[in-house]
Amino acid sequence: MTDTQALLEALTGSPLTDAEPSNNGKTKALAWARVSTDMQKERGLSIPEQLREIREYAEKDGIEIVEEYQEAASAFQNEQKRVEFHRMIERAKSDSEINVILVHDFSRFSRDSLRAMTWIKELSQAGVRVISLNDPVVDPETVAGVFMGAITHAKNEAQSREIAFHVRKGCRANIRTRDPEAGWCYKNGGRPLWGYRARHLERGKSIGGRPEYKRVWELDGTVVAGKPLHEWTRECFELALKGAGPADLRDFCNENGIPGRGDKYWSHYSWRELLSLRALLQFAGYGIWNSRTKAGKRLPISEWVIVKNAHPAIITEEEAIAIYELRKARRVPTGSRLCGRTRSSRYLLTGGVFTCARCGKNMISHRTNDGTFYVCSTAKYRKGLGCGPGMYVPCEKVEPEVVSGIKELLVNVLEHTNLVRKINRELREMFARESGHDPGLKGQLAGVEKRIENVRKAILDGLRDVEWANSQLDALNREREQLLARMRTQPRKIEPIQIDLAFLREYLRDLDKVLRKSKPEESKRIVSDMVESMTLDPDIREVVIQYRLPEHLLNPASQLLGDRCVAVR
Repeated sequence: MTDTQALLEALTGSPLTDAEPSNNGKTKALAWARVSTDMQKERGLSIPEQLREIREYAEKDGIEIVEEYQEAASAFQNEQKRVEFHRMIERAKSDSEINVILVHDFSRFSRDSLRAMTWIKELSQAGVRVISLNDPVVDPETVAGVFMGAITHAKNEAQSREIAFHVRKGCRANIRTRDPEAGWCYKNGGRPLWGYRARHLERGKSIGGRPEYKRVWELDGTVVAGKPLHEWTRECFELALKGAGPADLRDFCNENGIPGRGDKYWSHYSWRELLSLRALLQFAGYGIWNSRTKAGKRLPISEWVIVKNAHPAIITEEEAIAIYELRKARRVPTGSRLCGRTRSSRYLLTGGVFTCARCGKNMISHRTNDGTFYVCSTAKYRKGLGCGPGMYVPCEKVEPEVVSGIKELLVNVLEHTNLVRKINRELREMFARESGHDPGLKGQLAGVEKRIENVRKAILDGLRDVEWANSQLDALNREREQLLARMRTQPRKIEPIQIDLAFLREYLRDLDKVLRKSKPEESKRIVSDMVESMTLDPDIREVVIQYRLPEHLLNPASQLLGDRCVAVR
């Protein structure tokens, strides 16, 4: 053995060997694939192609893929829409056997650099690595690895923003471009307004040789109830000029057998949208783009792109302004009962949790002098057309039953899941972050002192290069002093609160109070996670509720509750 080998062995505290570490078990991984546009399929980035390459990589490296997840959505979209992605993240964190997530490249994982680094850090703390097949392999525990990881994710985000910039620039130019033959401006997608239909014109070839199409709007001449559809549209706006409101126009269309845009019957809510300023200008022949964000938030008119004479007009500009002014004068105040409910509503079961078994529509909240009820949305918006007479379900009767079922479900499975362990782990991590206490310092100090002892022992055993050994001892002593200084100055360790089954059962007894005091979106999220389905059968006057556990809490030993029925009289 050379002096260098003896020193290295002394520093590491173990004999040197060229053998690879033994693999006590096969690495288990989850596979993730995503595309956001059809163009990516042409460039070889389709989901099947990504999964094929991931499988080849896993087979080559002896990795077992436990489950594959995929999504066809932008990685920069609203996070609530990335259902499969978050399902995969939860599975990776909760399943102790999973230690790797395989992705084609980090841009498939996320193009938001901050979110990507946060998720990768959380997964790393749970013992899960994210491996990219086509990005540089870096050690996140080194200084260089931290820089390279940040650069990779920043590059992906910059690329995504650059693509979005050019797409928006292309859309802005597209809506201002007139077709040389049709004479109308091109559209950027989306369903045409009622009374119009899209016409596709072949204009050139793509890089892959596929034909490229442009879309323009033309009048919809489909004959409905003995008259072309665009003439019915014109007649409805003539009624609006005479003072007809959304409810009047809804009844007019339904009585004349004119099918709704997304349903057989019209609702007054659909007509409210068609009588908005944005829609009225389009009915007057204006092309409009960039009036709303991707999430549906309305943008100020100053940010709209407006093009005159972009498609055939059904009403004149003067008529559009007259209808808008008339509507403005009769506008219903904000907070009126006619305003639609959203997912942030204080009513626990709105937003798709509670549905009507007869027609499949959502049950919505409705207030009367007798109290607050849930009723099929067709009763409120379509006068029961397509379903039948609305049945009113008292909130105070059905909501407590749902909360009671959730409590029973959780209590039944507490002893069969690792829920308590998960909560205690989260509490420990939270306390460590808040206090700034580093529990690893003590272990690092012990390691340094062990290495100092090994070097000294090597010198006593006859190590020839004593000068080199002394320089190593000086470096180790400096490291030891730095660790001691950090231990003296670091905050006092705070023991986190830990809970047990008895505490959790006591907490669940007050779940109804917790839901009442929580934000509406938080309480509704709890209910939607725990309720598999909830339907009202108006014919037998009964509500049937099925419960479930979130996937990351489910254990084969736990059993779901059977159907619970609530009689409504």
